[in-house]
Amino acid sequence: MPESEHAHLDQLLSRLVEETISQDDLVVLETLLDGDVDAQERYLHYLELHKDLKDAVGNQKGLLNREANMIALKDRRRLSVPGWIGAVAAVVLLGLALFHLWTASGEPEKMILTIADCNGVLEWTGQGGKTDRSLSAGDALSGGTLEVTAANSWAELVFSDGTKVWTSGPSIVTFSEGAEGKRIHLRQGELSFDVTPQLSGYPLLLQTPSAEAKVLGTQFNVTANNVATRLAVHEGLVQVTRLVDQKTQDVPANHHIVAALERRTSFVALPRGEPVTSWECDLRYDVRQGYWRPGAEWRLGSLDAETHLFRGDFGKRRNPILLHSVVVSPSAPNRTPVLLTEGARLRVRGRLDRSCKVALGFGTRRARGVLSGKYNLSRYIEVGEGVEGRFEVELDLGDIPRMKTRFPASAIGQELGWIWIQTVREDAGLEVTSVDLIDRHGD
Repeated sequence: MPESEHAHLDQLLSRLVEETISQDDLVVLETLLDGDVDAQERYLHYLELHKDLKDAVGNQKGLLNREANMIALKDRRRLSVPGWIGAVAAVVLLGLALFHLWTASGEPEKMILTIADCNGVLEWTGQGGKTDRSLSAGDALSGGTLEVTAANSWAELVFSDGTKVWTSGPSIVTFSEGAEGKRIHLRQGELSFDVTPQLSGYPLLLQTPSAEAKVLGTQFNVTANNVATRLAVHEGLVQVTRLVDQKTQDVPANHHIVAALERRTSFVALPRGEPVTSWECDLRYDVRQGYWRPGAEWRLGSLDAETHLFRGDFGKRRNPILLHSVVVSPSAPNRTPVLLTEGARLRVRGRLDRSCKVALGFGTRRARGVLSGKYNLSRYIEVGEGVEGRFEVELDLGDIPRMKTRFPASAIGQELGWIWIQTVREDAGLEVTSVDLIDRHGD
């Protein structure tokens, strides 16, 4: 066979294996193979390359060898071309199908998690690198990374043993499970856990940029960023290691601990304080989303809104919405819970370049720390020229409706989780200069 025809033959063989070959191309292939020993040998060489797939599908090795030997024997005779083309193609296709069914380790992907419920912008990246933005309740997941990108997004995930994990945005967390147990890596954000008893010697292992925690069965919350991890235990016991110096502390129920990259910070488990009913946000340290701008002379320090895309519930919106958000949460060193009470008010001060509609909302937790509810409303804020865009909004918590009917109708009696302030679509230069929760006895 002339060398110029080899490329053409290879193209036809590729189409045959991929089952995209046309009837006309099949006639051409038969013509090239019929009576041409060189072409038939090239064909068998092509088969041998694909036959190497048997190494990835162990238990099919015998079948592939038997089929290949039969074809090799038939090649010693002049065959009816359509007949042995079909036989060889069937073997190759079988190998390809099995190859895609199995992972590189020779085992099928193991589903380790199920999405029990979710809302908002979620992005899942599997171990193969494929990204899925169409997650919904009931989906089963193998190991991979979940990114919860928006402040009003959240997900509840359940392992096969009943261990539950809640995460709310913005957060990035990786899940895996193998012979050594469950592994969770929280790069940033917040998680709540309800861990069923784990086998002795196989604890759930949680990793953050500054700490590692071993859990055999407990309920706890953890918040992490690039420099510090805050962990509060509600039931059971959690062993926490500070990575900067490998010091270890046991954190019992109703205690909390901070593990930071700065060694001079305290690394001691302390009792979780009694709830407070009012709270003044420290913008610099309580920020979860937004950019800190230090004050200068007449200008107060502030958080500038961070821009991100909202792709709709479960990421299915065709035309994403541009959001500009500031998100804050109580993160005082003593991790004192903030209890929402009857008559409490949320007050936000800030600045806008122009009058526009602003969305304000907050998330809550039950006393044991898991996600309980989310509440949100929008207000049109007018700013005058004489006040340089400054605004103040004060809302009674009872006037802010729940986002889903599954959430409690009232936030009263729950603990404050986080607060978001955002503009939708338009960038109005949102800056937040203070956020306060004022109880009924406050000013």
